Amino acid sequence: LAVVVVVDQMRADHLTRFAGLYKGGFARLLREGRIYTNAHHDHAITVTAAGHATIATGVFPSRHGVISNEWYDRKEQKVVYCSEDTASKILGYPKLEGRSPARLLHTALGDWLKAHSPGSKVFAVSRKDRPAIMMGGKHPDGVYWYNRKDGRFVTSEYYARNNPTWLDAFNDLKLPDQYLAQGWKKLLPEEAYFVSREDKFDHEADGIHTTFPHEFPSEAGKPNADYYRALQTSPFHDALLFELSKTIIREEQLGEDASPDLLFIGCSAADAIGHTYGPLSQESEDHFLRLDQYLGDFFTYLDKNIGKGNYVVVLSGDHGVLPLPEELQRRGFDSRRITYKDLMRDAGRAAMAAARKLGIKGNVISGFSNGILLDTALAQKAGVSQEKLESTVAEALKKLPYIEDVYTYTELSQNTDSQNRKFFGAYRRSFHPERSPNLMIRFKPYYLISRSAQGTSHGSPYRYDTHVPIVFAGHGISPGTEDQYVRTVDIAVSLASILGVTPPQDVDGTNLLSNRVETQRSKL
Repeated sequence: LAVVVVVDQMRADHLTRFAGLYKGGFARLLREGRIYTNAHHDHAITVTAAGHATIATGVFPSRHGVISNEWYDRKEQKVVYCSEDTASKILGYPKLEGRSPARLLHTALGDWLKAHSPGSKVFAVSRKDRPAIMMGGKHPDGVYWYNRKDGRFVTSEYYARNNPTWLDAFNDLKLPDQYLAQGWKKLLPEEAYFVSREDKFDHEADGIHTTFPHEFPSEAGKPNADYYRALQTSPFHDALLFELSKTIIREEQLGEDASPDLLFIGCSAADAIGHTYGPLSQESEDHFLRLDQYLGDFFTYLDKNIGKGNYVVVLSGDHGVLPLPEELQRRGFDSRRITYKDLMRDAGRAAMAAARKLGIKGNVISGFSNGILLDTALAQKAGVSQEKLESTVAEALKKLPYIEDVYTYTELSQNTDSQNRKFFGAYRRSFHPERSPNLMIRFKPYYLISRSAQGTSHGSPYRYDTHVPIVFAGHGISPGTEDQYVRTVDIAVSLASILGVTPPQDVDGTNLLSNRVETQRSKL
């Protein structure tokens, strides 16, 4: 049995910063695992769907096509969500939007395993649909995610005609309801939180509810849709995932025969908590301390039921995160929060001026999706080529004080990088001709484009967003630390070697576990 645990928004320092306080699963991985301390996502748009798909497929977003959580599809001429599929209804919820991996353009580790070993089983679970769906690949045995309206785990018609009976039984236990009365209090005594910032910080959450204990909303003391939604921004959601994972292992008899099985677990609580409170908050620390416990309990379960030495665990993150800009400012960083409104206004003005210079009348920006979409038809009417429009608007945007560089569709599609620009390769690895905008923008480091005055986000090619843990532990893996540059795209290829599976020839990743590791950092 191979278990891949991807913690949504886990930075590399989440593994080390609290190491002195870890006593459970993280402590065990630090003790028994092969730890890659300089592991990165090597693409520019560092978001959930792209990160999980890269980990599972062993190819970059430019190849698996999941460049972001959503994108403007040039064929369909509309913005689409990465796992939307109207043909694959959610079982038991005909009104919910359908979900499947139809938009994933490359096979994943689970597909390679099943082609090699038809008796192998592949499952994926997460709070969000997109991590579970991207990790599961094209032909898994089951993929399950959380319905935040009623706290039940669901799947779609793509994967099955009916829910397995054990899933209905698991949902009927109503495990989420147990957390309502207790709320979210600190796990450890006050002094354990000295490695994090003070609890009250105005730029967390909604600016008001920033301190422990955190109470959950309810309806006359009973769980309701508000409660099930709020539970997502708490550590307890990860506890539910490990209970579901144990149920799958038991009911589907994973790891019980000669065919190796594969289970992906996407822990999404860290992402909701990180966006809300920031990575240096006491909430983030408390979550990782609790996740350490949940992982420890899960490993004990595997020891007992699969047998120590009979399984392999991989830990990684789908992206990192920027600390709250206001936190960085007081530490002396040049960091700012730029609102979307400001960006749209400033970009609009810059583009209008650039268009006027080219003799184009009207608004040349047709939308924002992972960058800027331009109205190339309007330009052509004025006798201006797509390349000329892109380069002229790009130059105008670069004059904005918070924009560091702009990469055009023409440059990225033709791979023309005459000046050896920083991060050109990372943006190229996040570029897909049918799904990418005309202009991809790199903002200044530590600058956050934000929809609100609180919280934080990710999505840049900078270290704080790319640097994640990679740890392999278990059967046949010797403990130790590796400090050479490695990439998340290497995970599927490395795990394939443990499972005795040959990956497709077109993978971008390399096997980290071969005797000599020759992965060099790709050109930025």
